[in-house]
Formats: sequence, structure tokens, C-alpha cells
Amino acid sequence: MGSPNVPLVLQNGAMRKGVDRAHFGRVFDIAFCPWDDRLFASAGEDETARVWLDRGAADGATAHGVCRGHKDEVVRVAWHPTLKILATGSADGASGVWRIAQPGAEESANANDPNAGAIALVDTLVDETCGDEVYGCAFVGECGDGPVLATASGADVRLWDLESGGMTCRATPSAATSAAASAGAVPERWRPGYLFSLASDGGARGLLASGCSDGRVRVYAHDSTAGTVTNVACLPLHANAMVSCTAFLAGGDVLASVSADGVVVTTDVRTMTATRRITAPCPIMGCCAIGGVDGNWLAMCGNDGVVRAMDVTGEGGSKSMRVSESPLLCVAADARGKRIAAAGHQAEAAQKSVGSFGWSESSGGGVFGAKKKPSPAVVHLFESAGDVIF
Repeated sequence: MGSPNVPLVLQNGAMRKGVDRAHFGRVFDIAFCPWDDRLFASAGEDETARVWLDRGAADGATAHGVCRGHKDEVVRVAWHPTLKILATGSADGASGVWRIAQPGAEESANANDPNAGAIALVDTLVDETCGDEVYGCAFVGECGDGPVLATASGADVRLWDLESGGMTCRATPSAATSAAASAGAVPERWRPGYLFSLASDGGARGLLASGCSDGRVRVYAHDSTAGTVTNVACLPLHANAMVSCTAFLAGGDVLASVSADGVVVTTDVRTMTATRRITAPCPIMGCCAIGGVDGNWLAMCGNDGVVRAMDVTGEGGSKSMRVSESPLLCVAADARGKRIAAAGHQAEAAQKSVGSFGWSESSGGGVFGAKKKPSPAVVHLFESAGDVIF
């Protein structure tokens, strides 16, 4: 019987066949589908998002469909928790909303064109007053008759009513926040704190969190119908380092943020105070919560090709697994805590091992815009060997 405090994939996980040629270029984001755990989506430098059907350890994952229509690299993907739609965020300044058919019902993606395949573009959301890249997207609720999508671009978070296709609300940095950034030792090119991530607490408190280029983490709140969004806190958690990713854990009580200098900070959102500060041995570019058990485990990945996982309470310790010899930019876990997917640059030689890597703890290089490397990138999959009843 496995430990009750460690997700199954970290107890007896092993590398298995994933996707050998996922994108032509880097993979910036991965997300498992919440309503069909056989599906996962990836965002790529080749201006597409791709949906994959996991057929198991022997066959790996095969293409389910491609989201084409963006004019620049796709950097974010997000699934609606119940509806069969996927959102994409792109460096072209637009967010796409796509209908995704359940495997076996591919014709349902587009009722007007049964031959269109498993994916159909529903809407393209663009704020004409802002041409900034969309580095975050998350579904946050229902407004009227349709779902609401939150996006992060430039320094603002926006809410979109997908029924009308219009923007309903925007949260901009407060004057005090902008002044604090200007007064600090933040490089001018990183001001006023461009948003590079967007995480939702899944409705626990109606919170959103974005990591910023100025080292701060901004926390927002939306109302129960996701009709409004307001600034709640601006936390200076990562001094002089870009915050590359954010994630909520422990039922929404804990917010994790990681930065390009390898620092991981956990924050209790009930008091908005930092509780732990961990330094990883390499720059960290992606993170996610690991499902299953108690929801206290965080996975992260970085430039050394290793996926690290830690119990944010400090009770379960940490685990690591070598996934790739190439830098990893994103990591995702399925809802059951049985699979982890990671990707980034082209993988040259995948390895597998679970052990301990050097963490250091104390109390209380930019990847986007880098020189493009048009080599095919791999999506690595790490899966538990079997079902264990805790």
C-alpha cells in the first residue's frame, strides 16, 4: 500500500511513450482535460495548439486535432472544467475559444461542417486597444447564459463573456502598485509588471493570481458570476526575477509562485503572507498542482530537464525525476495524480529516475522572445505503474 501523503505518480511512476513530435519548435504550455482524462492540450511555437489522445503506455498519445488560426506562437492553453471547449492565448494578442469533440464523436465539434474534424474555432477575443501577448487564460464562471474567460495580457486581467464575445471587465494596476515598481530596483524593460501567468483557485474564493515580470505576484478577485474583477494584493515575493508561473493548491488556501532564478514561494491566501521559500538548483519555468491525495503537492520544471515535486506543507518532503536532457518549460498533472506531462525544447535523450535533488530552504532567463529553435519538440509522459488504494 502506498504512502497516504505522496501522489501515486511520485510513488511508482515511470517514463512511458508520449509524443515524439508534438510541435515544430518549443512547447510553452500543457493542460490535461478535466472532463476526459485521455485528452491533453499543448501550446507551441509553431502557432498552433494541439489536442492529444492518450492511448496508453504501449501506443503513446496520438493527434486528436489541431487549433490553427493564430498568427504567432501559442503560449497558453486552458480547458473549461465541464464544457467541451478549450481556450488558447497567443503572442499575436488574441485568445481563441475552440470546441473540442469527445473522442468517438468528432463530428460534434462543428454542427455546420461535420467534415471539419474534432476541433472548431468558436470565437477570437481581441482587445483592440492593446496588442500585448496573452500569457494567461482561465475559465472562471458563468455570466448570464455563457461561460466567462479570464485572460492576462500586458499588465491587465480581462474578463470575457463568451456568449456575447465581448469584454465585460478589466483590472489594471493601481497607481500605488505602479509607483512601487518604478521606485524599486526593477529593470525598466520589466515595468510596469507584465503578466506571464494566470491561475484560478477553481472558485474556492474567486481568486486569480498572475506572476509578473517585476518579481511581484498579483492577486485578483472576481464575483460569484464572474462579472467583475478587482485587485486584491500585489505581493513582492521574487526580488528582481521574472515570476514565470503560479498555481493554487490545498483547496485554494495556498498559492505557489516560481521564478526564473529558481525560487519557489508558497503563500497563504487567507492572510496573504509567504509561508515557505525554496531555492531550486536551476531556473524554474513551469509549475502545477498534482491531483489526488490531499492536493498539497506542487510539481515544477526548469532548465535542467528535471521535474521536481514538493509537499507545500513541508510534511511529505520532495521528489524529483529526470525527464529530459533539454530545458523544460511547462509541466501538467492529471486530476487523479497518476500522470505528469512535461515539455519544452527538443528532447535529445530522455532518462528516468526518482530520487533527491539539492534543495535549499530559508524561512518565511527569459524564455519568451528567445531565439527560435525550430526543432520538433517532445511531450514526455510519466505515469504510475498501477492503481493503488490509499
